[in-house]
Amino acid sequence: MANPLPRRHSNLWWLKRRPYFIFFLREWSSLFIAGYAVLLLILTSKVLDGEAAYNSYVNDVLESPLLIGFHVVALLFAVLHTVTWFGAVPKGLALRRGEDPVPPSLIIGGSYAAWAVVTIVVAAVFLLD
Repeated sequence: MANPLPRRHSNLWWLKRRPYFIFFLREWSSLFIAGYAVLLLILTSKVLDGEAAYNSYVNDVLESPLLIGFHVVALLFAVLHTVTWFGAVPKGLALRRGEDPVPPSLIIGGSYAAWAVVTIVVAAVFLLD
């Protein structure tokens, strides 16, 4: 008689296939993005506390090498999340032009184009100030 219990799997099952690994990284990205949101909320409270509190927070906390590394990792996770989201959009959004479906490459390309435009506008606002 076969064993009625499910087979045992290794705790590292997600390392065996690339799609599983990317999925796991995407799930872990939420922790870093949440941590980044907490840092922004603290920054907002420091702005409300006055210029001295803001400058102290920026100089003592945000400019530390540990937090700069955290920002780099959070940025990489945000990029991973965005790229995987753009790849999933055509699967969940069935656009049609008349009777013909819009090719997934156009949907993904449009997403990347919009991302590039928003990035250029934000960079222009902050860097050309």
